[in-house]
Amino acid sequence: MSESSRYNEIRQELQKYGARVFRNQAGSYQLADGRWLTSGLCPGASDLIGWSREGLFLAIEVKAPGKRPTPAQAMFIDAVRSAGGIAFACSTAAEASDLLRRHETGPVTVTLEG
Repeated sequence: MSESSRYNEIRQELQKYGARVFRNQAGSYQLADGRWLTSGLCPGASDLIGWSREGLFLAIEVKAPGKRPTPAQAMFIDAVRSAGGIAFACSTAAEASDLLRRHETGPVTVTLEG
């Protein structure tokens, strides 16, 4: 499975649980005029960034099966967790949904005023 397909499969699976995640496209690209453009949140930032159905910051590092996060990626995951967010590394959509469900705090009720 391609990396892009893995990201999309995980994003679609997490939407079933009310999570909203976006691809954090990171890298350096040379522009037509020769200048370089660097994108991404910060070194080590997770591949998928968003929020859980409870509104908690959500960071998911997508790894190929058998691969582990780099030290910078592990530090980012730890920083998100320390700040009260949800962060983990996974390889499959099933693994991502299982890890997200472990963090769920129950049903969310939204009340609109007005």
